[in-house]
Amino acid sequence: MKILEIKSDIFIMKAKNEDSTLKEITDRRSMISRTGAIIATGLFASSSGSAQAISRNDRNENDVYDVKKYGASGKRSDNATKAFRAAMEACASSGGGIVDVPPGEYTIGTVQLRSNVTLHVGAGATLFLSQSKDDFPHGKGPAMIFAENAENIAVTGQGTLDGLAQYDYKEMTGIDPDIAREIEMATAAGEDMRRYYRKRTAVNVFMFVINDCNNFLLSDVSIINSPLWTVRLNDCDLVHISRVHIYSSLEKGVNADGIDVVSCSNVTISDSVIVTGDDSIVLKTISRDGKQANPCENITVTNCILTSSSTALMIGTETEAPVRHVLFNNCVIRNSNKGFGINVQDGGTVSEVVFSNLTIETNRRHWNWWGSAEMCKFLLMKRKASSKMGAIRNITIENIIAHVRGTSTIKGQGEQNLENIRMSNVQVFMYPENTKDKRSTQAMSIENVHEISIRDLSVKWSQEQPEEKWESALTLKNVSDFRIDSFSGRQGRLKSVSPAILLDNVSDGIIRDSRATEGTTTFIRVEGAGTSDIELKNNNTRKAEKDILFSDEELKKGVHLD
Repeated sequence: MKILEIKSDIFIMKAKNEDSTLKEITDRRSMISRTGAIIATGLFASSSGSAQAISRNDRNENDVYDVKKYGASGKRSDNATKAFRAAMEACASSGGGIVDVPPGEYTIGTVQLRSNVTLHVGAGATLFLSQSKDDFPHGKGPAMIFAENAENIAVTGQGTLDGLAQYDYKEMTGIDPDIAREIEMATAAGEDMRRYYRKRTAVNVFMFVINDCNNFLLSDVSIINSPLWTVRLNDCDLVHISRVHIYSSLEKGVNADGIDVVSCSNVTISDSVIVTGDDSIVLKTISRDGKQANPCENITVTNCILTSSSTALMIGTETEAPVRHVLFNNCVIRNSNKGFGINVQDGGTVSEVVFSNLTIETNRRHWNWWGSAEMCKFLLMKRKASSKMGAIRNITIENIIAHVRGTSTIKGQGEQNLENIRMSNVQVFMYPENTKDKRSTQAMSIENVHEISIRDLSVKWSQEQPEEKWESALTLKNVSDFRIDSFSGRQGRLKSVSPAILLDNVSDGIIRDSRATEGTTTFIRVEGAGTSDIELKNNNTRKAEKDILFSDEELKKGVHLD
């Protein structure tokens, strides 16, 4: 492969004489950018066997099926569904290859991927979702791109798929039970109770539905304005998603998740930018066709930049089978309504999950979105009275910097505690909420948990415009077997009676090597008749007005001071 030689003086961008203009410099920068892209693409092509790395010159012409040769005009006004389907079938019938989409605008309905076929949407090509419901066969997704029981399939290229999502802004219809309390608070605060709904007269389908497939690759494309979940993967094995851009409206994009990994195994998602109204990346386990749900397992998400009006990194709520062995790592989360979460409602167990190396920034959204601008929310509950109780256990949270506005929650149930939660090196910066319906109270609330370790947690509250509801930095209620090492922080409001740490009905725990920061009134408050066997050791409370306060003198018997 020939690589263009670019002299170093071009990179210096230094004008050779006084007559050099800004336009000349800009043009040269543009040339460098384009050339750099060419070099990067060429290098990737030389080292990868992936379909998207094959240049047009390297392809065997007999393996490439240009949709224009099958009747697609490249004009948006012309429906290209039949042409795409014909090219796909011809390619599959010959044993596989590449269905190539050259630059142009194409309106299409459902196109079904076939085994050993790559759909390559080239740079300059845009696929628009057909607005004719006749273009979406019953039972096929419904989706723009569909696959079922296929193997070795791919969608690649630097083109765009546009779902043309449409919405109506109207009065709320019905109460979402998962945010019933939030709806009540928004109403009391005088918020506008209208919200966006998907327009019923529009074509509301998924952009991708991939069912029961093995070895699926999705790379480099942009997928925007999906009416429903953008990429839905059901019961697949060996999935690789990289360098994709997904976008749906942060204000309007209800139900327009980014990537939904449903009962899949061996999935990697990396190096992508996802901006969505609903969850950016979410893992679920759901039964299909009357069959028991499969586990969702062996999943890695890394090196992504995420924004969500709901949750950037999410597990649940649909959890009919286990979700396990999951790594969310090295991601930037900006301008989201919640950083990461686990919500188990259908009896499954979520376990062996790591959230690590995340920077998080949250902002409150319109009341209809799930989330309150918190760093995280873990919740265990039953969807209905007859549902099984699931479990959340063996979760690690480490190396997090979170600038947030809401209360982070880790909460089990009386009949089923969360188990073995490990948190280390977490920095939480609390800011005032940017909406009228105030929700935030503690910085972090932990309830109904057995065995939790917190190491190097710091909480810092904004000095400007403190919220009236702000209370403690950390609360533990109905928690057993806990360890808190190297905590630092104070209560939310200066001169407040709230403690920095509240212990309520807790047992078998230790708080050590921790520090009350400037402005602390009471460092630790102890309450709850069940509180026992607590050790406080080597804590620095010199900046606190009071180091420990007991709601009942009898509780002193269960607390041991160094």
